[in-house]
Amino acid sequence: MSMRLVWLLVLFLLAANAGTVLAAPDQRGLSARPKAPTGEEVKGDLWLVTIGINYYLNWPRLKTAVNDAKAVKETLLKRYHLDPARVVELTDEKATRKNILAAFRDLARKVKPDDSLLVYYAGHGHIDSITGKGSWIPVESGTDDPSAWISNRDITDYRNINAIKARHVLLVSDSCFSGDFFRGNRGALPTINDAFLKKAYTRSSRQAISSGGLEPVSDAGFGGNSVFSHFLVAALNNNRNPYLIPSEIFSEIKSGVGKNASQLPQFGDLHGTGGQDGGELILFLKGSTGTRLQDMGVTSAARQKELEQLKKMEAEAAATKAKEQQEIARKQAELDALDKQIAEMKGRLGTSAARSNDNLNSILAMVEQKETQAKRLEELRKQRDAEELKRQQEIERLKQEAITQRHNKIADNVAKFQKIVQSPYGKDLKDSAWDALIANYPEAKNIARYDLDGFLALQGLGLDKGDIITLAEKMQRVQQRREFENRIAGEMVLVKGGCFEMGGKTDFGRKGEYDTFEHEVCLSDFRIGKYEVTRGQWNALMGQSSSEHALWLDNNPINNVSWNDAQLFIQKLNLLNGKHYRLPTEAEWEYACRSGGKDEKYCGSDDFDSIAHDWFKYEGGTTVGLKKANGLGIYDMTGNVGEWVQDTFERDYYSKSPRENPKGPGYEGNKVVRGTVLGFAPQCVGSRCRWLARPPDKKDKYVGFRLAAPVE
Repeated sequence: MSMRLVWLLVLFLLAANAGTVLAAPDQRGLSARPKAPTGEEVKGDLWLVTIGINYYLNWPRLKTAVNDAKAVKETLLKRYHLDPARVVELTDEKATRKNILAAFRDLARKVKPDDSLLVYYAGHGHIDSITGKGSWIPVESGTDDPSAWISNRDITDYRNINAIKARHVLLVSDSCFSGDFFRGNRGALPTINDAFLKKAYTRSSRQAISSGGLEPVSDAGFGGNSVFSHFLVAALNNNRNPYLIPSEIFSEIKSGVGKNASQLPQFGDLHGTGGQDGGELILFLKGSTGTRLQDMGVTSAARQKELEQLKKMEAEAAATKAKEQQEIARKQAELDALDKQIAEMKGRLGTSAARSNDNLNSILAMVEQKETQAKRLEELRKQRDAEELKRQQEIERLKQEAITQRHNKIADNVAKFQKIVQSPYGKDLKDSAWDALIANYPEAKNIARYDLDGFLALQGLGLDKGDIITLAEKMQRVQQRREFENRIAGEMVLVKGGCFEMGGKTDFGRKGEYDTFEHEVCLSDFRIGKYEVTRGQWNALMGQSSSEHALWLDNNPINNVSWNDAQLFIQKLNLLNGKHYRLPTEAEWEYACRSGGKDEKYCGSDDFDSIAHDWFKYEGGTTVGLKKANGLGIYDMTGNVGEWVQDTFERDYYSKSPRENPKGPGYEGNKVVRGTVLGFAPQCVGSRCRWLARPPDKKDKYVGFRLAAPVE
């Protein structure tokens, strides 16, 4: 009987008894339950499935897959809370398609909603040339029969929360083309802190770590394990934290593999399987107290290790690039030698020196050989360029990711320090809190006590309006504020104070509550905006426009803002630059409108068209400053949008208004709008008309505002 028939018989017998292979007693071998990050006792169990195949019937044999699966299982059993009764192990002849799928179906029946499941696979992987989909290759599978393969879709279907109801599922696949699980679902690694761990534990997850992307991966490695599994087991063995999550495992794997193999491990969520954002499986270290001793940040040693890993990756990338260059140089030398042979043959042809093999067949063979070598040389060059670009991009991404994580951790530490010292119950702990803060940053030991600015600057960070940002970002913000302030300040007009007759007949025949009582008012010097506040200025400070139409330009006046909105804009502006901007009072507005209290029908002229836009041509205003300014150099106080002023409206306030710098009634209520708007009643566009009184939270597409300020 041939060895192949023996194998088939063995596989048949094993498949027939698959139930006995997979059955696990429903008992627990662990006496103590670990504590979760939330502080409660962990209710669920960890289940482990390991699959390792070396001796394939039809595919090339592998060297390390079985050792890899056993190493992962033994390490988890030795160091982490894992009940041996919750372990399913399938290696070599046991790892048939039937047994693997039966194991998943058995898990679907046994695993409970509070449980976690880790599946490890080491074996052949394959991308179908027709469907383009990836698969695991069971031990008995043929090379051309995909029906015997286990597709990544099959595997993902069992990971669905409706199939295997575990809270957390992590798939670890050490096989070629295993990156097909992701197809664009990778994400940046998170910052690991207490809050993240609590969220990771309570939210469901469906994630995977693969040994590579859509490329073959190495079966060789260290000490009988593949490169990928060597660093996976090392991450499991080296961990000293009570909680270990896939994000941290992957960080260790990626750094190690990147320095020792030409493959790119991947990590991410399995799309459409029921996982939640932020959820991750947690491995619980045996003998742990259940508290993560990182309250005040990662240690300096860890940060130093991170930097060293990046440096080694850069050195490895340079060495790999040099090897690739050597291979290209070797191929180029072979091509040059072939050119020399062709030239020598060409010189011999037609002469007495011609050899018996100097004929068309020889020439054709050399030409075809040259074509092949030239094509291979070009492929090597393209491959080198592509791989170099990918390496450099990945190194740069890792650098930025490390910087971001470090900055986020520092910000988290500083926030904790500030919370402690600002609490009435933490004032006696200020010294201890400071010492705990800088304990993880030896470079800060000479910083003056409580000097947060100095501490942050040493880390390349700075405080700005309560935000912790990079110094470059802080300088950019400061510069933006200066430019914004300079632009605002440059658009303010100095109005010399004086006395004038405010109110009186409007000359438009309008009657009712808007009639005004002429009375003398005297004002001190003040400043007022040359233009109405524009949409661009609003967006620069507030982040978005309240205007209704997307086609309105940045130089259009802001509109559709309430009086309260205007106050918020002013508050932010004053915090930004330490100034004292405000809305003009109604008296200041009319005095400025009438070019310093002159008897003008409109704001700056008796001719409407010279200083204002056609009422019905534009809705919501048009670009500021297009028409003629009034006598003080102020634009659009007639003929663009109406403008909020500071005063509360009162029907008979003019008759009892104080003479000196009136500010309106002293109670809250509807606010006054002055100036005209396009499309509004033409009988109230004059310089004296009080045409609207609106609630302070009312938005109106016809209303904006301009700034005023005291003379300082």
